[in-house]
Amino acid sequence: MENEITITREQFDDLIKLSEIELAGDVEDNPQELVSRALIALERKLNYFSFPMSFFTAEVTSVLIVDDTELSIFQLSTMLKKIGMNVYVARNKEEALAEFKKKTFDFLVLDLYLPDYKDGFDLIREANKIKNEENKDFKIIAISGTDNPKIVQEAFKLEIDEFIPKSPQWHENILKFITNASNKISNEEYTKYFINDNICVLTIYKVNNDKYVEKIIQEVNANVLSGKRNIIFNLEHIKIFTESYSRLFAEVYKATSLKEGMFAIVKPCEDIKHALEDVFLLDTIQSFDSIEEAIEYIEMNNIE
Repeated sequence: MENEITITREQFDDLIKLSEIELAGDVEDNPQELVSRALIALERKLNYFSFPMSFFTAEVTSVLIVDDTELSIFQLSTMLKKIGMNVYVARNKEEALAEFKKKTFDFLVLDLYLPDYKDGFDLIREANKIKNEENKDFKIIAISGTDNPKIVQEAFKLEIDEFIPKSPQWHENILKFITNASNKISNEEYTKYFINDNICVLTIYKVNNDKYVEKIIQEVNANVLSGKRNIIFNLEHIKIFTESYSRLFAEVYKATSLKEGMFAIVKPCEDIKHALEDVFLLDTIQSFDSIEEAIEYIEMNNIE
C-alpha cells in the first residue's frame, strides 16, 4: 500500500509500549492496523503539552526535522504542528539537502545518527555552508540517543546552536529552545543590559565566526565611548571556542583600559581560558562564577 508505514520490529515494540494500547489476538495478523492504532493513541497522549499560547511566537514559521526513526518524527512533528509551526521532514542527508533547495527554514533539527553519525556531521557542515553562501539564517539543533562528550563537543565545534539528548523530555526541550531562541531580542549573537551608567553586561550566544566577533567588538566600542566603560561578558552559553578568535578579548580589554574601565568575564569554558592564555590575558582579565560577583568586584575596584 502507498501509505503503509514501514518500521523495524524494535520500533514496532517500542511504539506499542509507549502507546499503551491493548493487544488482542495475534499481533502478526494485522501489524499495520496496530501501528495506526498506536499512533492515534500517542497523538492523544501528546495533548498533555499544556504550554500557554503566549509561550510560543508567531515568528517561528518552519522547522525541518531530519531523523530516520519514524516514532521520533511522529512525536516531534505532531507536537510542533499542534502549536502552529510548519513542519517538514527528511529521513536522510540527501532528502534534507533537497528540502533546503526548495524552502527556507527557521530551525533545523537533526539526529546525528542517520544511521551513521558521519552523515549527521556531514549535514551540519553542509547546512552551515548554505547559511554562509546563501546568507540564510536558521538555527541548528542536534539530537541523539547518545550523550558521549566527544561526539557532543565535535558537534559544537561544527557550530550547532544546541545539542539535546533524547531523554524522556527531549521533544519538550526542543520546543523550549526554539521558543527561547525566537523570543530573544533581535540580535542573535548577544543580548545586553545596563547595570548603571557605567557597567554593561553582554550575554554572548555566538562567537566562533569573524562576523560575530566584529559585531561584538563594535558593540563594545559603542558602549565604552558612550560612557559604559566597564564591560562584563556572560559566557555561560559558549561551550566551544576557537583560539583564532582570541583577539575579541584583547580588543575589549584594550577598549575598556583606554577609558580606565574594567573588563570581566563570567563562566568561561576551558577553551576560552586557553584563548586568554594565548593572548597573555588569562591572569589579567578577572573571571567570576556569576554576574553578581563580577558587578560587586567592579563596583569595589572601579577607578573614578
